[in-house]
Amino acid sequence: MSINKDFNKGNKISTNRLSTKFKKIKKVEKKKSTKSVIKMIIYIILFFIIIGFILLIVIYNKYLKGLSIEELKNYQIAETSIFYDRNGKELYKYYVENRTYVDYEKISKNIVNGLVAGEDQRYWENPGVDIVGLVRAGFRAIAGGERISGTSTITQQLIRNTIIQKKSNESLTEGIDRKIKEIFLSYQLTKSLSKEKILELYLNKIEFGHNTFGIEEASKKFFNKSAKDANIFEGSVLASLPKGPSYYSPYNHQDRLVGYLILDDEKADEEGKKDTKKLVSPEEVNSQKELVNSLKNKISNLKGKGVSDDSDKYVICNVDKTSLATKEFDVDEKGCTVLTYSRLFNFISDIKVKSGDKSLAYFPGRKDYILQRMLEDKYITFDDYKKAVIEGFGYKFNVVKEKIVAPHFVFYVREYLEKKYGKDSISMGGLKIYTTLDLDLQNKAQEIVSKQVKSNTSKFNAKNSALVSIDNKTGGILAMVGSNDYYSEDGKGQVNVITSKLQPGSSFKPFVYSIAMQKNQIGTKTPVYDLEMTFPGNYKPKNFDGRFMGKINISTALNHSRNIPAIKMFYMTSGVKEIVDFMHKLGADSLTMDENYGASLALGTGEMTPLDMAKAYSVFANMGEKIEVNPILKIVDSKGNVVEELKNPKKEKVMPEGQAFLINEILSDSSTRPAGWNSYLSIGRSAATKTGTSTKPIKQNGKTVQYPANLWTIGYTPQITTVVWSGNTDGETLKFSGNGLEASGPIWRDFMKASHSGKESQDWKKPADVKNVTISEISGYLPNPEKASNNFLVSSYFINPPKKIDNSYTEIQYDALCNGKVTDETPADAIKKSIILEFHSLKPDNPAWERPVQAWAKSAAVIEKYGESSGAVAVKDEVCKRNGGGEITIKSNISSSQNYDIGPNRIELAFTSTSIISKIDVLVNGETVNSIPVNKTSGGISQIINIPERFANSRVTIELRAINQEFYSASEKKEIAIGNASKNNTNPLDIIVEDTNKPAQANLDISITNPKNSSIKIYQKDYFNLRFNVSPKEKLSSVNIFINNESYKTLGNGGDYTLPINQNEKLEVGINNLKIQAINSSGEKKEKMLQIEVMKE
Repeated sequence: MSINKDFNKGNKISTNRLSTKFKKIKKVEKKKSTKSVIKMIIYIILFFIIIGFILLIVIYNKYLKGLSIEELKNYQIAETSIFYDRNGKELYKYYVENRTYVDYEKISKNIVNGLVAGEDQRYWENPGVDIVGLVRAGFRAIAGGERISGTSTITQQLIRNTIIQKKSNESLTEGIDRKIKEIFLSYQLTKSLSKEKILELYLNKIEFGHNTFGIEEASKKFFNKSAKDANIFEGSVLASLPKGPSYYSPYNHQDRLVGYLILDDEKADEEGKKDTKKLVSPEEVNSQKELVNSLKNKISNLKGKGVSDDSDKYVICNVDKTSLATKEFDVDEKGCTVLTYSRLFNFISDIKVKSGDKSLAYFPGRKDYILQRMLEDKYITFDDYKKAVIEGFGYKFNVVKEKIVAPHFVFYVREYLEKKYGKDSISMGGLKIYTTLDLDLQNKAQEIVSKQVKSNTSKFNAKNSALVSIDNKTGGILAMVGSNDYYSEDGKGQVNVITSKLQPGSSFKPFVYSIAMQKNQIGTKTPVYDLEMTFPGNYKPKNFDGRFMGKINISTALNHSRNIPAIKMFYMTSGVKEIVDFMHKLGADSLTMDENYGASLALGTGEMTPLDMAKAYSVFANMGEKIEVNPILKIVDSKGNVVEELKNPKKEKVMPEGQAFLINEILSDSSTRPAGWNSYLSIGRSAATKTGTSTKPIKQNGKTVQYPANLWTIGYTPQITTVVWSGNTDGETLKFSGNGLEASGPIWRDFMKASHSGKESQDWKKPADVKNVTISEISGYLPNPEKASNNFLVSSYFINPPKKIDNSYTEIQYDALCNGKVTDETPADAIKKSIILEFHSLKPDNPAWERPVQAWAKSAAVIEKYGESSGAVAVKDEVCKRNGGGEITIKSNISSSQNYDIGPNRIELAFTSTSIISKIDVLVNGETVNSIPVNKTSGGISQIINIPERFANSRVTIELRAINQEFYSASEKKEIAIGNASKNNTNPLDIIVEDTNKPAQANLDISITNPKNSSIKIYQKDYFNLRFNVSPKEKLSSVNIFINNESYKTLGNGGDYTLPINQNEKLEVGINNLKIQAINSSGEKKEKMLQIEVMKE
């Protein structure tokens, strides 16, 4: 019966019955709905099974068909790659056969556990593919857009190192193809071989660096023991190397591999000193024994345990809270802290121990990551972990000598190519690699370096030197000596100094000058002041010799390596960023940006590699063009195909030609270098050079003393740029006398001579953007036509010539008696002319720059200097006082009725004066022809005077003018007749004074041509050539040289003389008086004096 019928009939229906009917209807409908959903799910599953099956068939046919792990059984070792020099001489074989195969049972568990923990955590459980890792990496890629990486298992790496080769430049399609095959074969291999066998194959196949393959050879090379005997520390090191054999090299990058200790001089840090933190080398660990032992104890006393087996938390107790450098870790009152395993790195590096002003901390390396993973995976205990960490402090790896030709260069090229093409392509590709190295020059460089290191060791305690030389036109490296002895027993020689960051010192200055000269009206001869002054930040730089040179020009400032002018050039730029950016443009990327450099960056405090210095200097040599440094000429694969070839090097203009030319002009100007430097820097052709010496603070007797650390000489011709460094690789202190010129200069000079043998001499041509301008050497401005004075004009090269007119000097008259005012009573002979000079700094409106210049301008030394060269005298604002000494009489036997001859004529004269007569001048027609020194108040003189030939056959007025010390004068004038030259004229032109009070002087003339002045300054280590002439030669009997009134040398009657002074018999520091005494055939003497100031080094 239907429900509707029951309602229509009015029959009463029970509620239970109605409810039951509804439930039945609903149940039927629900069954139908459930069946439909199940059916739909089945259809979907079947659809995906069919699609998946079809995809598997497609993938199998496209990628996997024919693939088999059987290939591993027939796997052949790859071919050897050979490195050659530019002329085809073999340098090095890079091969994979250098291995000793060992079974799994002969490999230490410490190595296996370290490798699994670090490279493939789920190795023992996974099917050859880390599915968990792949899924996690996939989610990360989808969620964060990260690249899928780090998912390869040990099994996959074995496949990739044997059956399937990864291309360095593979496309996305090729990458997917390779990855699918890799996963499939890894799965197949895991099904076919035991996990132990796979590890055995892997550890025997892979490279461990330094031409070592397989775990057995690696263990023997680095630890001098078999792989089966490796302890936990050694196992963690060996497990670290497959990640990057070159990057984690035990010899070249020990800090990256096993961590490193950092010593911090905190007192020096408070004093604002740079480089207060220093990496402690293995050789230096003993010298810091107290601090190292303290750090070891801090770590050894720690207690640790995991929170639970499935937790990533770890509890460390016995923590000395005061020894933690930061507040990163919360330590409770019991001395415990909770952290994740991954933060063990941070925790260990946060421990710092102190002793006095010094502190020591440890920064973990790759092996510490392996140890942390081994601890997390329960392969080792916390005690094992601590012991292995500490074992790395100052660890010295075993060194096995392998005679490789040009080893530093070879390994530099190898690392260069591995980055470019991938490690396997180079180690197994069977390539013929022709490098730019010239082996003959390389051997010559090594010979020169080794010879100089012996000298440097005894003279400066500088036990190492390095050299790199590049071809400016191609960028090819011609020679690279990374250290003196690659195979030295202490292992220090394996450090490639050429790729190590070091402070360049003054060799960095040309780059700062270059920017300043490009931006400002500064030329090669613009005046600049080397004076003590204070720069912003209370910075008071000194010069290396402790002296200040006053006013000099830009060329002299740079070539004399003066620090104050260099700092001034820094302030003529925009500062640190502009300089760092400029260096990056030149290719010197190793100089990092750090505003803390400040102005001292101009003095070379920013660290750079010698290779980058060579790159940057070569831009100057190439007149502003940068050519990338490239060690490769050509690479040919095993089938004869050319992989790479250097044909047309890429050139990039990174600075104007004029900017480069100005630096080339300065650095090649040998006339502005200090005395004696050219003997180190001259190579018989035009070459630009710069030396540099960086320093480091050393404490002595409670004071901080700057000792030399890095000794540089860098120079170039248009063809070749060469950089030379000398010093100590381990930072051992040099002697105070160490300097770039003497330590590295001889290496640079001798190598550059050898490298240019047979090459034509070239020079840099002045480009159109450089102007040769005449300027005032006082102001640096253009000459004033109304006040022109050749004494102050100099020719200078500019990019931006000055536009201002010089107004630095004014001509005035003064009374020579006291340098006072001229009055109507001033005697005519006392009236002299002088020039008032005005000196100004490059920034005259800046008091800090201007005040030292004005103080210097008023000094006696300045008055003396400019008085000698230009007549500039400090004129006083007073009238000179005289004692009325104007009463002078002078008479002679000259007769107007007598004829006189051309040439020598004897006269008799007498004089009296109330004041001492200084001299008597002999004038013919107003022209002074002789001057007789007197220095008496009265007397008589019998004198030979010389009448020049131009007065022959004429009547002339002869005047004898006596001038006393107060510049009063009196004259006797007579007209005389001059005939022809005397037939009996045998007297010399010089005057011979004869009277009863003074012995006769020889009729000889002494003319000194070097030095040009009557005095010279030299350093104690330098010498100079005294050059002079005595004439007439036929009258000369002998020449004696006296120094400080003691006989020095006796010379013959040669006439022209060159005598080295201070070459062997060293003079004392201070003033030394040299006297030249010439003796004629009659025994009469003529003398001349020279003052030599010897300065301390």
